[in-house]
Amino acid sequence: MSKPPPVVSVILPVYNGENYLRVSIESVLQQTFQDFELIVVDDGSSDASGDIARSYGEQVKYVYQENTGVAGAVNHGLRLATGRYISWLSHDDAFHPNKLEKQVTALSQVGAPAVCYTDIQRIDSEGRDVGEYVLPEHSRSEVLRHILTCGQICLAAYSILYDRRCLDQVGQYSVKWRCANDVEMLLRLARNFSLIRVPGTLMQVREHEERGLYSRSWALEVVEYYKHQLNATPLEDLFAELTEESTWADRAKARLWMAENYALGGYPLYKLALPLFVRSLPAYPRHSLRRIFSLLRLYANDTSMRPPTSAN
Repeated sequence: MSKPPPVVSVILPVYNGENYLRVSIESVLQQTFQDFELIVVDDGSSDASGDIARSYGEQVKYVYQENTGVAGAVNHGLRLATGRYISWLSHDDAFHPNKLEKQVTALSQVGAPAVCYTDIQRIDSEGRDVGEYVLPEHSRSEVLRHILTCGQICLAAYSILYDRRCLDQVGQYSVKWRCANDVEMLLRLARNFSLIRVPGTLMQVREHEERGLYSRSWALEVVEYYKHQLNATPLEDLFAELTEESTWADRAKARLWMAENYALGGYPLYKLALPLFVRSLPAYPRHSLRRIFSLLRLYANDTSMRPPTSAN
């Protein structure tokens, strides 16, 4: 008799992750919920990542591919996955022991395809606790605006578990966006399905200097990505209160809200705020002009490589 498919497929893409990979793998293997498969997709590593993954034997499904980036590796894992629910884990992050148990319980009570996420514990390169993110809960009518202004809800991309039927509607991860693919997927999921918060810090995200979040390529791509999305998304999709009868002042107020959130987000997101403040000038001249001058000073002294603070 063939073995039934697992309830959860956990996909773990790795690229030269020997420093933290063992911790990540064991955080999955030690889950209180054990009906899962763990698929490690080696994205062309040249270090000992492959040896570490293979050392777990049949507990881990290991596959190697030539380097394509995180999205390509996750998509490879998705093609191999057989579980009802899908989760993914970066090679330098880790699950808390009851993450899958609590998320599976939450999704099983919904009665329809949905997505759930958890709060996040921040750890340093040595695994020490350096803080936490208690993620917000937004209504379906508000969540898109918060994702598209890089609000703290974007951090949900690290911890999501979702019904694999969601992929039938939204497709796989975008290989076009090598750095922003996780947020891009979160946005597509949020457009089509409910996002459910499972309270508690059930996910560890490791802060270290090699994280892609600190790279110049990430900073350049994230600005390009949000510009692309803003140009492609009508304001009415982001602000349910806007209608065909809304005035130009109403629309200016919506753009001003977005501009303020981008400005508060820090580097490099403040670069997205400037054109929005310019478009808000006719309705809010004094405030917008003051903010424009402050942003221009940031442009003139832009040597920062700090990641965004996700202030909204």
